[in-house]
Amino acid sequence: MDQLATALGHFASLEVILMMLTGVIAGLAIGVVPGLGGLATLALMLPFAYSLDTFPALGLILGAYSALYFGGSISAILFNTPGTGEQVITTFDGYPMTKRGEGPRALGASATASAIGGLIGAALLLVAAPLFKTIIVYIRPPEMFALALLGVATIGVVGASSITKGLLSGLLGLLLSFVGYDPITAVPRFTGGAITLFDGISVTGLTLGLFAVSEMMFLMSRGQSIAERGGQTAMGVSVARGMLQGIGDALRNFRTILEGGFIGAFVGMLPGMGGTVAMIFSYARARQRSTDPASFGTGNVVGVIAPEAANNAKEGGSFVPTVAFGIPGSSGMAIFIGIFLILGIEPGPTMLTTNLHVTYFVAIAIAATSVIASIVGLPLATIFARAAYMSVMVLGPVLIAISFAGAYLDTQNMTILAVVALSGFLGFWLRSMGYSCAGIILGFVMGPLVERYLSLSLQAYGSDFVFRPIVIVVLLATLWIVLEPYRRSWSLKTILMRAIERWRA
Repeated sequence: MDQLATALGHFASLEVILMMLTGVIAGLAIGVVPGLGGLATLALMLPFAYSLDTFPALGLILGAYSALYFGGSISAILFNTPGTGEQVITTFDGYPMTKRGEGPRALGASATASAIGGLIGAALLLVAAPLFKTIIVYIRPPEMFALALLGVATIGVVGASSITKGLLSGLLGLLLSFVGYDPITAVPRFTGGAITLFDGISVTGLTLGLFAVSEMMFLMSRGQSIAERGGQTAMGVSVARGMLQGIGDALRNFRTILEGGFIGAFVGMLPGMGGTVAMIFSYARARQRSTDPASFGTGNVVGVIAPEAANNAKEGGSFVPTVAFGIPGSSGMAIFIGIFLILGIEPGPTMLTTNLHVTYFVAIAIAATSVIASIVGLPLATIFARAAYMSVMVLGPVLIAISFAGAYLDTQNMTILAVVALSGFLGFWLRSMGYSCAGIILGFVMGPLVERYLSLSLQAYGSDFVFRPIVIVVLLATLWIVLEPYRRSWSLKTILMRAIERWRA
């Protein structure tokens, strides 16, 4: 309690509060720009760690890092352009809502889910960090491989005209993830001798091409605006009222937020899994519980609420292995370890003993900045929400240019421009054929995890790793997710109904 009181005393400092507000505004601005994800945000904030005291510096950096994700959801929902790579999941239902004129509603739901998810992640860090020292040791490479494979299995339910096309889209993403050096043998694969492909294909460039560029090409080919004029705003419902409706949607689905928050916090504790995995699992769980699973991917507000809650909650979870063991829970946490060291704090067991007040301060700051980001971000989002009704002939070229610029900022390599252009045309063609761009991205993101943990599992345990209890449970769940849609379509009742419909036709 003394350590908690010390942390609250530092948090109440005027300088810390001002730094947090500054960080929140900076994070929102950075999050809206495609390609500038969490690593770029931390890199931009890092110089300030040298010039500020410990707690104002942490307040500034945590404020920017927490606000980044709601900023990213604004562009993901309104323009189908994920501000951060993992928020491609938010586009599945957020962007269809915008096309119906319900963008403000999606933003209100996203803001509320993000705020509450951030609180859940912070609560986990605040209460459970010392306890998870005994739990996390049971999660070894075989369990990580099984979880990654489970993530790949969810691909077939997202964004394609059939389960088969969804799974094929995911397999294409897996194949693309194998371009570049083999992580185990260091042998270059599928590069065609091009040195620029030795490090693989940039996920930022692929995401921006498949989603932002292909979507603008699709709309420009039809001369449409993003949102339909007959939608919510055109019927006289104000942007502010739409956002209030979205907040109400989130509160009515509070159980979904809690489940997404706990999923995100738990996945965040597993080093290397990342926000994409947390959002996939949360989205799949919400779809599984829904009474109308077919509506997911067409503009179901629950499809926005679940992944956004998980995305913010995973940050609190990823701090657990960082402060408990000095093991980064994500790539962003690797930079945070550097920030802690710059500030004279050694991550690891000492943060749970002599520097416990710093751990508590981090948890409190995450909780506060998650709420502040949603409150400050909604007025900013109202401005962008009106842009969805602009002519696509004006807005399209601007967003395409921003996508190319964001991809270049991410890699500082001109080759990325070719990746964005080619993936844009690929996405345009695949969408017309009924395949899933989302499935490609999910397969691409999960591919390195599947490959890495499979190799480590075989080296450490041989082929017997599949008989570990947790692995068996997760693999059975994976098989069920893959086969259940086919079982329903092959049932006698379904076959008879199809025969009757054909006979009537």
